[in-house]
Amino acid sequence: MGNSIHKLAKRQISSLSQPGRYNDGGGLYLFVRKGGTKSWTYRFRQDGKLKEMSLGPLTAANDITHARARALDAREIVKSGQNPIAARRKDKIEIIEQRLSERKFSDILQEFLEAKDQTGFFTSDRTRRRWHHCLRVHAKKLHELPIAEIRSSDIYKILKPIWVTKTETAIRTRLYIEAVLSWAKTMDYREGENPAVWRGNLDQLLPAKNRVSPVKHHPGMPWQDVPEFFAKLVGIEMPAANLLQFIILTAARSGEARGAVWSEIDFDNMIWEIPAKRMKMKRPHLVPIEGRLMELLDEAFKKQTNDLVFPNPKLGKEFSYNAPMVVFKKLGVQNLTVHGFRSSFKTWALESTNYPTQAVEFALAHETKNSVEGAYIRGNRMLDKRREIMSAWDKYCTSGIG
Repeated sequence: MGNSIHKLAKRQISSLSQPGRYNDGGGLYLFVRKGGTKSWTYRFRQDGKLKEMSLGPLTAANDITHARARALDAREIVKSGQNPIAARRKDKIEIIEQRLSERKFSDILQEFLEAKDQTGFFTSDRTRRRWHHCLRVHAKKLHELPIAEIRSSDIYKILKPIWVTKTETAIRTRLYIEAVLSWAKTMDYREGENPAVWRGNLDQLLPAKNRVSPVKHHPGMPWQDVPEFFAKLVGIEMPAANLLQFIILTAARSGEARGAVWSEIDFDNMIWEIPAKRMKMKRPHLVPIEGRLMELLDEAFKKQTNDLVFPNPKLGKEFSYNAPMVVFKKLGVQNLTVHGFRSSFKTWALESTNYPTQAVEFALAHETKNSVEGAYIRGNRMLDKRREIMSAWDKYCTSGIG
């Protein structure tokens, strides 16, 4: 056997330059390519076929001694009737699986948040901060646990202390954890059912929301009082007041209005086009521009300093979530939310007009539950009817001015 293996000398290996295969014996070959690069291969015959297995490039760490040892291991596998290539592939898979099983929740959380940032998942900085806070603070006890081993009991232990005292935060935390674990399963970081789901799982351990925290609706102004309030709003000199007028007249969400940019305003067709990435439902939304809205946009355009339609003049950035609340305080109004004006709009439309309910819902960018109506709305977006509604709302809101 001594003459059939170890045919190549170390000095000889460094001097070889002609392209070709150089036999060291026992199936081990040094392969010299054009250009001088060198690598090791192991050739063996199995099932009547000649097969070749790469043993990597020639390096200081993968020298002839190391290559001979790897070739010896491969020969032993062949003698046992197995394929060394398949055996190596299986070993690699097992190593990968072992590494994945050791991935912690904190590792996957970082990947999850980065992936969501890249896809524009977070519609506003406020939403992004909320996700980060819940997952990094309230879900902190999950961080050191292997992602593949997290169970319902682990999630129950972090939710129980805040389920009654901070119900809304606890509910969001559960939803966010469920999203992370669902993403992890899709990425093959874990298997099995999602331990953060509510129905048939955590609902067996925690009381329902309505049993510990009554539903809190966004306080809205009675629609009958809107014209008087709007007249006062027009009468004060505050940049945030113009933003609040815009929010009321468009029946938009605060974040959508605060983040509005000039590229979304189509003056030719008198439409505000909000892209899907900035919408709660991740669908593009169109808002007809009528009456006072046009005046507000004209005024804002004359003062334009950047792409934001209503920037904070002191910072040149988007107004904060609390900016409209400062306007409420200026007018002596209490116990109201900006979001509540969407309720004012809807109640006005349903109680004092005869416009189609679905058109009203679509004006609010709500999901329709009727598939036929939904298909109709997606087809023509009911823009003509919605323009009528927004024009009537504009006239109603401004009816108390002068």
